[in-house]
Amino acid sequence: MTKTFDLSDFSEEELTSIIEEARNLRDVRRETRDRELTIGKDGSKGQDVTDPEHGVIPTPTPRDVKDEGPAHGVPK
Repeated sequence: MTKTFDLSDFSEEELTSIIEEARNLRDVRRETRDRELTIGKDGSKGQDVTDPEHGVIPTPTPRDVKDEGPAHGVPK
């Protein structure tokens, strides 16, 4: 949902200041996000788990545990 702000009463100087501040804030957030998405020492990429290259370790399903568990010493 997009917020709508009434900016009609602002002067050109005030609008320019708001735009400049918003650009600076956006740049800071982009820099932070870029640092999050760098590849770590373990090969994972930040916190974006929707990225196919993220390196997420999947959790086994109950069926996986039942089928594969005995091979790893888990009793049936």
